[in-house]
Amino acid sequence: MTTTILSTEGTPLTSSAKPTPGGFQALGVTGNKLAVFSLLNKHVHLLSPSDLKEMNMKALFGAEWCEENYEEFDPKKEALVFNHRRLATDVISACQHAGPYSETLERKVGVWKMDDGQLVVNGRQLWRPDGTVMEHGIHEGRVYPASGDVQFDCDTPAATDAEVRKILAAFNSPRWIHPMAGELVLGYIGVGIVSVALRRRPHVLMTGPAACGKSTVLEYVRWLMGSLAYACTGPQTLAAFYQSLAGTTKVVVNDEFEADPTRKACKDTFEIARMSYSLQEGDEGIVRGTVTGKSRSYRFYSPFIAAGISPGKMEPADLTRWLILEAKGKPVGDRLTEAEARDIGPKLARLFVNRWNVFQASEDMVRQRILASGGDGRMADTVGTLLASYWAFVSETPATEKDAEFLVSMLGIEERIAVHAVSDELQCLEALTSRVIPVKLMDGPALVTRHLSIGQAIQTVCKDPTGQPELVMRLAQLGLRVAMAKGRWSLYVANSHTHQELRKLFSGSKWATGGWSVVLRRLPGGEESTQRIGAGLGASKVTVIDVPGHLLPDDEDDMLLAA
Repeated sequence: MTTTILSTEGTPLTSSAKPTPGGFQALGVTGNKLAVFSLLNKHVHLLSPSDLKEMNMKALFGAEWCEENYEEFDPKKEALVFNHRRLATDVISACQHAGPYSETLERKVGVWKMDDGQLVVNGRQLWRPDGTVMEHGIHEGRVYPASGDVQFDCDTPAATDAEVRKILAAFNSPRWIHPMAGELVLGYIGVGIVSVALRRRPHVLMTGPAACGKSTVLEYVRWLMGSLAYACTGPQTLAAFYQSLAGTTKVVVNDEFEADPTRKACKDTFEIARMSYSLQEGDEGIVRGTVTGKSRSYRFYSPFIAAGISPGKMEPADLTRWLILEAKGKPVGDRLTEAEARDIGPKLARLFVNRWNVFQASEDMVRQRILASGGDGRMADTVGTLLASYWAFVSETPATEKDAEFLVSMLGIEERIAVHAVSDELQCLEALTSRVIPVKLMDGPALVTRHLSIGQAIQTVCKDPTGQPELVMRLAQLGLRVAMAKGRWSLYVANSHTHQELRKLFSGSKWATGGWSVVLRRLPGGEESTQRIGAGLGASKVTVIDVPGHLLPDDEDDMLLAA
């Protein structure tokens, strides 16, 4: 392979042109700091005016370069001297002319996507998968500083089919309940390699009893990813993520992760994972104030892979971003040694960046197949990305429609659709209908007191709306009304977030202080209306939804008679 080295202007560098190394490129100003790119050490430096001292500038920009370009004859000293004031003035002037600078323009160690849709790898060298080596510097308005090692370069051989099969066999050593679990973990490796270049970054949570092989698989992932893995144990704090992950392309390998939404550390972990799932490069991410009075942006592009005995109860927003894989019993099959994993890991990375186009085409095909099978867009983003990534490891040609159909059928699409069907609106309705209250109702000729859930009360009114006046009145006091309208049973829920009885019904949920009206409106039949909740009450804004089918009378004739 012939290697072509390009300058920051995109022109080939020749051996005949060897200027004195050093100098700077002005990037702009940020606050009272001057952002410059050193052409000597290929790093970005934020300098205050007081940093522009003689020896400091020689260290940053090169002593020989400074003398060659800023050495002048001093008639008083009758000698050549370094005019550091002129250089300092040039640095300040150039940065001011460049305008505001944002650190979001920096692309540090990792795999990035360029304007043509292809990849560029910033490691010990800055190179493209076709073998083109570029200078660290500014390309397409982005800054590529020399900032680390991705552990593979343009001379690294791609993994062979046998090596891919070896890794896949190791990932399949746990006795997974779900089909294609090992293949999905292999797909996660591809996602981790090119994470920042992706539109979506799905997460993986492995669960199962002790000694079922979860931690072993995590160890394999950590060895394969090398320096691009951030290994930790248990839920982490926001401060830990800020300091260790912000702006990096590392994957998070989290063992002993027992998902407990009541713990702050767990909430923090889910918050960073939620942001990492879809944050795009130009987004500001989490913005926090600093002691200097300036804001600072924290951006995360890290796909998570975690393992825990208990997966806990996730919010719908998290359930659809995480793929949960369950194992049982003791693992079977051959183990992977650390030496083998660290040897194959860079080769896997080289193979995946070589097959970037295969991944992209396969992702489109798999997404279409998931949507055609009844899945939603989020499911296509989460599962489809992992399946397409797996396919890029095992095939040098994009997945055809038939291949995509096979992958999705092997996945167990119905089960995945059921997981993704959980939503905030369904949880909100469940929080409302599951609340148990004491009510008075007619039981034959007698008026009795019973403890019913709101769902049971709705069901009772639907079955006999005219024979339960006390129950209808009690529901009205709670801000609820059940009525037949436009040929179907509807539930009216008062909108006011200050309705004290409704706040009590939603206590303990995230709708305890309001917001239920907006969320419930997403359910079938959902709309806003102005209605009377009960007799003697004035008209008010309500949310109208269809009464869920399982609360309606079984016999359609009974429904009509009841109405």
